[in-house]
Amino acid sequence: MINKSIGFLPLSTLQDEFFVIPDYQRGYKWDKEQVEALLNDLYHHKDGKYCLQPVMVATNENSIEIIDGQQRLTTIYMILYYLENQFYFSLDYQTRKGTRLFLNEKMEILDSSVKDNIEWFSFVELVGKEFDNVDVFHIYTVYEAIHEWFDNRQEISLEGSINKIKNQVHIIWYDVTMNTEYRLAEDVFLNLNAGKIPLTNSELIKALFILDIQKRNPDEFGKLKSQELANEWDAIENRLHEDSFWYFICDHDYYNSIDTRIDLIIDLANGIQPKKDWDGKESYRIYEKAFLEDISLDWKSIIQTFNKLNEWYEDSQDKELYHYIGFLINTKILSVKRIFELSNGKNKKEFKNALLTKIRNELGKTISQDNKKIRVYELDNLDYKENRIACQNILLLLNIERYIKDLSQNKFPFDLYKKEKWSVEHINPQNPKDFKDVFSLLKWLKSYSNCLKYNKEEEVLYDDINELISLLEDVEDKAKTITELRLNSDQNQKLKQIEERITDLLELHKIGNLTLLDRNTNSKLSNRIYIEKRTELLRLYYNSRKEEVFIPENSRDVFTKNYSKETKNITDEIFSLEDMKYYKSHLRSQLQNYYQ
Repeated sequence: MINKSIGFLPLSTLQDEFFVIPDYQRGYKWDKEQVEALLNDLYHHKDGKYCLQPVMVATNENSIEIIDGQQRLTTIYMILYYLENQFYFSLDYQTRKGTRLFLNEKMEILDSSVKDNIEWFSFVELVGKEFDNVDVFHIYTVYEAIHEWFDNRQEISLEGSINKIKNQVHIIWYDVTMNTEYRLAEDVFLNLNAGKIPLTNSELIKALFILDIQKRNPDEFGKLKSQELANEWDAIENRLHEDSFWYFICDHDYYNSIDTRIDLIIDLANGIQPKKDWDGKESYRIYEKAFLEDISLDWKSIIQTFNKLNEWYEDSQDKELYHYIGFLINTKILSVKRIFELSNGKNKKEFKNALLTKIRNELGKTISQDNKKIRVYELDNLDYKENRIACQNILLLLNIERYIKDLSQNKFPFDLYKKEKWSVEHINPQNPKDFKDVFSLLKWLKSYSNCLKYNKEEEVLYDDINELISLLEDVEDKAKTITELRLNSDQNQKLKQIEERITDLLELHKIGNLTLLDRNTNSKLSNRIYIEKRTELLRLYYNSRKEEVFIPENSRDVFTKNYSKETKNITDEIFSLEDMKYYKSHLRSQLQNYYQ
C-alpha cells in the first residue's frame, strides 16, 4: 500500500495495488481522441519524467479509493494490459456491476476481439447482453484505439513502451486521508465537483515545491527545508485570509471563487493575469515544466511578491500609498499585476507619484460628443444615466480622501466596500414608476409641491403636481401599486412629464444628488422620499453595530446636510439645488489634487 500524503510517483509504484472506483463516481467516459492525445503526448516526450495529471485518493485498509483521476487510471490500466496481456493493478468499478466484471474477467476476450476486428454489436453478442452499457462501449472504443495506435507505429518496441510507461510516466499523488482537514472521500469528491475543494492549483504547486526540495536534499535537512516552506506557505495563506488585506489587493473574481488565496500571489510572481475562460493552471504548468526539466523551483520570488504587497498594506507612515493602490485596484483602473510592474525600479516617492499620475490620467479622460471633447469626470458632466461607473469612482475617491486627510491611522475599509457591494444611491428619489404604492407616490409629489410653492418660475409644474395629488387623494385604497391604479393615457402622460421636469429641474441623475451606500442600506431606503431616507439612514448609522451595517461618513454628512452653508436654504422636504451646489463644492475642494 502506498504510504504518502503527497508524492511524485512513477506508475511502477502502482503495481499490484487494488483501486476502487466508488459508486458516487460517474462511469468511464474517455474516447478515441483522448487516448490518442495521451499516447501521442507520451511518445513525443523523449527524455526524463512525464507528468500525468494529479490523482486524488483515499487509502483504506485493503484498497485505495479513487476520488479524482479514474479516467486516466482506467486508460493506463488498458494500455498496460494491451502491452503485457496481464493486469498490472486491479480496478473495482462500483458504479456498475457489469463494468467491474468486464474489466476483471473479459479483457482477454476484448483483446482477441479487437485483434480480429469484431465490431461492437457482434462483440456484445459474444460477451453477453449484461455488458451492453455505456461504460463498456467506451472501454471497447478506447481499447480499439490503443490497438490501432500501436499497429500504426511498428517502429515502437512494446518492451520499450512498457519500460517508458512504468518508469517515466509519473503522477502527483494526493492522499486526503493523510490530511486531517478531510474526513469522507465522498464529501471531497462532491466538493471537488462543486468547485469547493481546497485542493487548488496552488496545492499542487506546493506538492511540487516540497518534492523539489526533497529531491535536492534527500536527508534530514530536506525534511527541515520542506517544513520551513510549509510553515511559510501557511503563514502567507493565513495572512491573505484577513479580509482587510485581501480585498485591498484582490482584483479578480476568480481568486474569490476558490478556497486558497495564495494562488493570486503565485500568479503575480509569474506575471500571470487571469483571462476569460481561464482554467487557472498557467503557474502550475510553469512549475511542472521546471520540475520535469530538473530546474530548481523559485520559492523566493513568491515570498518577495507577498512581502511587497504586505509592505504596501502595512506602511503606517504613508497613508497615500495604501489608498492610491486600493483605489486603482478596486475601481479596476489598474490590475494588481500592472501596479506591481509600475513599482519596479522605483523608490517609494517615485512609485507614489506614478500611482497619483494614473489616477489623474483617469480623471482627465475625454470622450467625443457633438464634435467636442467632453471630460468624463468633470463634476458638471457626471450623470448616473450616462456613466454610473465614473460616478461611483468619484464618490469612492471622495470617501478615500477623507481617510487620507484624517490625522488618525484609520484606513478606508476596502473589504467592506467589496463584500457589502457599495453602489450609487440617489439622495432624492429618481423615478415614480419605482414607488411600490399610491401612498409612496403621493408623499413624493407632496414633497416637491411644498418646495415649489413659492417658486414663481415653476408655477405650471406646481399646478400639474397638485392636480395629480388631488386625483391620488381620491383613491380609496392607497396600498394599490401604480400599475393597479390604471391611470388613463392623459394621466400617465402628465405623470411622465412631471417626472421628467423634476428630474431636469433638480438634476436628480447628476453627481450632486448621488452618494455611496452599501447594498443592504440601499434596499432599506428603497425609493423613499428624502426626509424618510434621512431618518432611516441616521437610525442605521447610530445602530450600526446592532444592524451590522457601515454608513460612510460622507454619506451621513450628505443626508444631514453638513455641507450646506446657508441655513435659510435648508429644508427637510428635499435635497435642494442649493444643497447640491454646496455638496459639489465640497467634492471639488476635496478632490482638486486629482484634477490636474
